[in-house]
Amino acid sequence: AWSATPVTFHKHVEPVLQKRCQGCHRPGEAAPFSLITYKDARPWAKAIKQAVTLRKMPPWFANPAHGQFANDARLSEAEIATLTAWVDQGAKE
Repeated sequence: AWSATPVTFHKHVEPVLQKRCQGCHRPGEAAPFSLITYKDARPWAKAIKQAVTLRKMPPWFANPAHGQFANDARLSEAEIATLTAWVDQGAKE
């Protein structure tokens, strides 16, 4: 779906980071680096792709066999596809 659409940080990626990542990936929180700005996120682009495709981030330890959870932190397939396309296209601002 994303192959023909240019994916940019501000239009496509930043909303996902705001919703799913910045709660921890911000100064003073648990994550070891910030994902607030493009300048923050760009050096981590390949690591972001790897972490979300392997579902290491965001961390979620509940067993889906035991039902659905209101606070489920897992990314949707669409969110993963957005972040992956951004990296694959050169992580443009």
